[in-house]
Amino acid sequence: MTRRIRLAAKAIAAMTVALAVFAAPASAQPKPGSADTAVAHLRGELEAAHLPSASYAVVSGDGTVTTGAVGSDVTPQSPFLLGSLSKSFTAMAVMQLVDAGKVGLDMPITTYIPWFHTSGSNSPITVRQLLNQTSGLPTEAGTVDLYQPETALEQRVRALADVVPVSRPGETFHYCNKNYATLGLMVERVSGQGYADYVREHVFAPLGMTRSFTSLVDARRAGLVEGSSVLFGLNVPMETPEFRGALPDGYLVSTAEDLGHYLTFQMTGDYRGARPLSQESLRLMHSPTVSVGSDKAIDGIDHYGFGWGTGTLNGQPVVQHDGDLTRYHTNMGYLPDSRVGLVVLTSRNPVLLDNGAPFHHTLEVLAGAPAPEIGNGFLVTYGIIDGVALLVLVAMALATRRQVRRARRLPDLLRDKGFGRVAVRPLVGHVVAAAALYAAVFVGVGMLSYGGWLPLDVAFQTLPDFTVVVLAGMAFLVVRGVTWFALASSRRGGVDG
Repeated sequence: MTRRIRLAAKAIAAMTVALAVFAAPASAQPKPGSADTAVAHLRGELEAAHLPSASYAVVSGDGTVTTGAVGSDVTPQSPFLLGSLSKSFTAMAVMQLVDAGKVGLDMPITTYIPWFHTSGSNSPITVRQLLNQTSGLPTEAGTVDLYQPETALEQRVRALADVVPVSRPGETFHYCNKNYATLGLMVERVSGQGYADYVREHVFAPLGMTRSFTSLVDARRAGLVEGSSVLFGLNVPMETPEFRGALPDGYLVSTAEDLGHYLTFQMTGDYRGARPLSQESLRLMHSPTVSVGSDKAIDGIDHYGFGWGTGTLNGQPVVQHDGDLTRYHTNMGYLPDSRVGLVVLTSRNPVLLDNGAPFHHTLEVLAGAPAPEIGNGFLVTYGIIDGVALLVLVAMALATRRQVRRARRLPDLLRDKGFGRVAVRPLVGHVVAAAALYAAVFVGVGMLSYGGWLPLDVAFQTLPDFTVVVLAGMAFLVVRGVTWFALASSRRGGVDG
């Protein structure tokens, strides 16, 4: 899912979110301490969020992994789409090729993909700059095709020929999915394997990730947890399409249990004797190579490494990343000093909620902070949304009632004021009002997100209830104007006669 859409949608719903902050606490949690305390708090937050499905893993430096799940028909072995957690897998694949001497971090990407280029810039982009998101590619370049799942990986990368960089390579952090799409294509060209085959053989297999997938077809056979949208507070399951061209930057599939294996290796450099990446390469992946500055693409970080963000939490360094798709939100991270990590996978991602809160709050508990109170943000937020929708319906009903009453005086109105003022002017006014509403919402949000209008299918996926209310309002305005015009036209003859 595009992060810019999430920011724009949150701006639209600022009042809703602000009111939700004042939700009354449901319960208080125990003092910080063991992993058991953290798990108890996490389960409380996940249940309070009314999630359809969620799973988690708490990982200790000694190799202990505690897993669990919340919801119906879900276990720690249930596959979820990972979103941008996929990026660290791509970074690991690249660093394996660096370890093998097949890729140089400071070599131009054209060394491995000779035809690669962007528009209006001759400055070479290096592998390192793609890894730490300082290529200069704008965020929007990585979001334009996220709702076009038929687009192949090479096609996505070739489309960068029409993209104008927003900064010189190496200067500034700009989170862009296409950085990692390009790296995924490079893995294919250098290794001679398809990206999916490479990751299965060189990452999943050595780490015992037997229920991790590069295909939604295979994942569904293994019980993929389907994501849900929220419509007026109801979780509505919806199938996510296959998007193999976006595997490197957002469409890998895994489970809480398998990610426990992966995070154990990322934390310690070893998983049951398997060491598919050198310690130096792991260190580089987790090092704060560049400040993210004002780019708030990932919550809770201030620097970016290779597929991982870094920051501080309760005075401790933290290495973490999140994943956003339209109907999935995922988080994974660890505390190097405490040698403890956390994975949280959820099958819902409404833009009006802080979907990463259970992860971040639980990681704070693992870092030694007191467990925060658990609020009722979901119920309050969607209570407000439902209330607003009800008010809109009431307003429509009152306006219709007023129009019916006014219609009884239509002959007198036509005689006194004329057809133009009584019928034509209201019709034009209603149509203009509907168009203005459309422009304010779909073009306005689209300009913030896409640089153009927001497609209705994207709007339905990201803000379904808001979109329904807006479209209902537009339809009501047009129908009301046309109905009044038609009624006035039918009465006009009698008045003229």
